[in-house]
Amino acid sequence: IVSPDRKTKLINITALGGCSYVQGKNHQRPWTGKSAVVSDGKKLAIAMTFPLDNYPVDRISFDGKKLTVPYITPGVRSALGTYLVKNEEIVKEGLFGGVLSTGWTFHYPDEKKGSMSVQGTKEIDGRQAYIVSYSSKAGSGISIRLFFDVETGQHLRTEYRRVISAQMGPTPELSAKQNETIEELSEDFRDFKTENGVTLPRSYTLRLASVYGGNRREFSYSLKLSDFYYDQQLDAATFEIENK
Repeated sequence: IVSPDRKTKLINITALGGCSYVQGKNHQRPWTGKSAVVSDGKKLAIAMTFPLDNYPVDRISFDGKKLTVPYITPGVRSALGTYLVKNEEIVKEGLFGGVLSTGWTFHYPDEKKGSMSVQGTKEIDGRQAYIVSYSSKAGSGISIRLFFDVETGQHLRTEYRRVISAQMGPTPELSAKQNETIEELSEDFRDFKTENGVTLPRSYTLRLASVYGGNRREFSYSLKLSDFYYDQQLDAATFEIENK
C-alpha cells in the first residue's frame, strides 16, 4: 500500500468518515452515523456511532495483545462484537481490518503466522482475483479466504466461515432435532485512492450472517472513509477502552 518513493515507513493511520448500518435484508432502512478506523503498529481501534437508543455506538479495540469489545447496552454486545470476541484470532493475527490497518498480517512477512496457499482465481465484482486460503495458527477451525486483484494486487475481500456442530440433546430423539450453526463474516474493500504515497480503500463493508435451523440473521455495515491522516501523535487511550 506504500509506494517506493515514500521515504519513511508508515507508522499509523487514522481514517474518518460516515457509516451506515442495516439489520436484516438490504431493502430495510439504513441507519447512518460516523466512523473512525485507527491503527498504530499492531494496534487497531474501530468506532461507529448510530442514532439508536439501543445501539448508540460500537467500539472494537486491540492494544496489540488484548481485544476489547464493550457492551452496547448493559450486558449486551452487538452481533459484530460478539462474533469478534468468539473469533478473536482474526484480530490478533492481523487479518481483521485488512489493508486499512498497519497491523495487516502481510506487513509482517517474517513473523510466524498461520499457513497460506493459493487456490486459483475468482471474479469479484467484475475483477479477477487470486484466492488465498489462510489457516489460523490458533487452529480454531475457522475457514478464511482472502482475495487479491490479479492486475493491481489490491486486497478486495476477506471471507470468514465457521460451522458449529449441533449439540447433543439429552435423548437421541432430541439430538436429531438439533441443527448446526453457520457463521459468516466478509470484509470488502473498494474505491482505492493514492494519497501521500499511500494507496488505501475509501469504502469498507462488513457483512455478518448466521444461519441456524433455516433461520438467517444478517447485519451489514458500510463505512465511507473520506479523511485520512498519517503518522499522527496518537493518545494511548485510543486503544485502551474499558470493557463495560
